[in-house]
Amino acid sequence: MSTKIKIHYVPLLCLMAFTLSATADEGTYWMNSWDEDCYEYGVNTCRDGWYKTPQGSHLIMWEVFKTIEEADSQDLFSERNSLSEYGFLFPELNAYTPEEGGYNGSYEERVERGLSQDGLPLGFVKDKSQLDNRNYLGLTCAGCHTASITYGTNNYFVEGGQANADVALFLNELADALEANRNNYWKMRRFRDRFKSYVRSNRDYSAKLISTLFITQYLDEAIDYVRGFSNRNHQQVVNGPARLDAIGSILNQLHVSHANESESLAKPLTAPVSFPYIWNVAELECVQTNCISNNPLARNVGEVLGVFGYVNVDENKYIDDTVEVISQQLGLNSLFNTTAKVDNMYALERTLDKMNPPKWPSSFPALDQQLVSDGKAIYTENCTSCHVNTSDGIDASELTPPNSIGKQFIKVARQHYTEVGTDPAFAEDYGTRKEKSGIMGAVISLVAPDSVDPETGIPFGETFPDTFNGLVLLGAATDVIINDHSKTLGFKSKAKEVFPELSTADAVEALMAEYSSGQVDRNTLTPTSYRAKPLDGIAFTGPFLHNGSVRTLEDLLKKPEDRPVTFYTGTTEYDVAGGGYVSGGRFLLDTTIRGNGKEGHVYGTTLSDADKTALLEYLKSI
Repeated sequence: MSTKIKIHYVPLLCLMAFTLSATADEGTYWMNSWDEDCYEYGVNTCRDGWYKTPQGSHLIMWEVFKTIEEADSQDLFSERNSLSEYGFLFPELNAYTPEEGGYNGSYEERVERGLSQDGLPLGFVKDKSQLDNRNYLGLTCAGCHTASITYGTNNYFVEGGQANADVALFLNELADALEANRNNYWKMRRFRDRFKSYVRSNRDYSAKLISTLFITQYLDEAIDYVRGFSNRNHQQVVNGPARLDAIGSILNQLHVSHANESESLAKPLTAPVSFPYIWNVAELECVQTNCISNNPLARNVGEVLGVFGYVNVDENKYIDDTVEVISQQLGLNSLFNTTAKVDNMYALERTLDKMNPPKWPSSFPALDQQLVSDGKAIYTENCTSCHVNTSDGIDASELTPPNSIGKQFIKVARQHYTEVGTDPAFAEDYGTRKEKSGIMGAVISLVAPDSVDPETGIPFGETFPDTFNGLVLLGAATDVIINDHSKTLGFKSKAKEVFPELSTADAVEALMAEYSSGQVDRNTLTPTSYRAKPLDGIAFTGPFLHNGSVRTLEDLLKKPEDRPVTFYTGTTEYDVAGGGYVSGGRFLLDTTIRGNGKEGHVYGTTLSDADKTALLEYLKSI
């Protein structure tokens, strides 16, 4: 989304006061709008790319996923009735006729039927590996960043929001299903027949040949991967719907699985985080909960490495790590070969730039415009020191100073976890977690030899510690992946096409700046701090706080001791009064468990009841 100039009076909101609540039919509607250049002849072409572009996330072989049964029935695991149980979303089944006409900037468009692939949920795709040329089941960003909200008979999808999906439960039960198909004679027999029939009917001649002689081997590989992933990333604190302990999984996958280290080194997952809303993310000063990165592309590569992607960081114990890294740069080994599709992730990020935050729907009760106006003043006085208000544009004071190429970003406040007072598990367990340095430590020592180890005072070029901050090491791996991609012939050719007036070297540098959304300077690392970003669309991103421990915005304005101790998650039913989901679903979130704590963020809790009511109404409006 392009940066807007801030205006200080917004008459559009006034019109809502005269709009009667509308009742939509039983279709499903988008709560977001997209920029005008997404539309061709009235059709949104951006959505197709957003929901179908693979990023190098490879769970199991596509043919295996499409043909296995559920663990306890003969129904296919990949069918709609099965996968919807985990909270994954599907377009409508019924046909409908789209409204004719060009782009008018409106929200609440009907959900297109053709956005899912092969009858699977939104964000599930066939992903051909660039390493072994097999087709895999992959997930895109949309799989975890599309929410469903229901109010009465009205159903909406929130794009770029927080999925209601229980990904960890899905993985555990996928492993159960795979094992049941392998161990039960009749299931195995049916699986063989289905697999053979599917391969014959859906042969992909551009992919590696799938031989029906190796059916058992394919199934065993799937079992080993999915069960291994679930065991390696054991949930000490159960995620439940709408949350994922993504950072813990990424660290285990990179430093244990991809590094081919002992499984005993994997650490249990202790700090689940709500799927963050991601609209306008490339405009922000930093990305991720703790601002460990400022580069959306690096963030995305790291995400893929933890979400079923792969990178080779397996060191040869007989060769010095520094020698191995130098050899890799000369093309003499396969270190840092990866499934991550850098060009696709750049395309996804550019598409995301055109997505706008959700708005309060016309079928919901109309907002009180006097309260909205009063609430804006309260927000300006009490909230903007941390959460800059970009809902009506961006002031110069809300932007960072220009970086080395003159690019500015929306400021993001960072607060140490002890200052904001929210649950400490994420900051304490992952912000300071150390891992074996290995190959990634050698990368840092070569790239930044004059940087000094803050613990020893010794320059990295002289000696690099045996263990180091795991998130920093992750950053080193993503940097190498992106840098290696920039050296490929394909990238150089693309750079010359985009910047024909520049030399090849300058064109590559310019395109790399585009790929990084202009984030070309090093970020100040704050691994034990939490970020406070703009709150556009915040009413549709609950539960709240980084760990999803507060059910509604109304609860967030209460003192921590007065917030609900437990509530259920997984429902799509919306609480229009409180601003969030109702307590419903199958998962009971217990905030007395470390990692689930509801403490902290006491800002606004001492306001008068009248001011809280006004502030809540304003938060629903932005």
